[in-house]
Amino acid sequence: MSAYARSALILVTALVFHLALFSDLRVLGVAPEVPLAIAVTAGLVGGPERGAVAGFAIGLGIDLYLPTLFGLSALIYAVWGYAVGLLEERIFRSAWWINVLVAAVATGGGLLVYAVLGELLGQANLYTDRLYLVIGVASAYNLVLSLPLLGLWRWSWPRVLGEER
Repeated sequence: MSAYARSALILVTALVFHLALFSDLRVLGVAPEVPLAIAVTAGLVGGPERGAVAGFAIGLGIDLYLPTLFGLSALIYAVWGYAVGLLEERIFRSAWWINVLVAAVATGGGLLVYAVLGELLGQANLYTDRLYLVIGVASAYNLVLSLPLLGLWRWSWPRVLGEER
């Protein structure tokens, strides 16, 4: 199976799980932010270009479902996947647990940027009193979800790590 097929399998499976399963797993009324976790972990493992492509693809898939501004998720996730990949490439190159913490912090930052940019573009009710609760819970979710996602991206792109399959 090629890296493209494995990547597509991860993206489609994550999108289906997010819409069908994770949207109902709520803590304090907050669901996990799987698409953002996909973009961030793709950037951490594959670098800026792969993070941007994965973020754009999953963001576009979620934009087809959400009643928010079309393209906002794709834009934010692509930029966030690219930025995290760039940071990993230039700064981090670190232990697995630092990547997990980066994924959680990047989730919080991504949600904050999404809410602010959405409000600036006319999408009402994104920046609310609950935003920081949502950021905290979603970051905690993605802290846990990032471990299997990092492993899935390493499986998808073995040549990034110098491995052959």
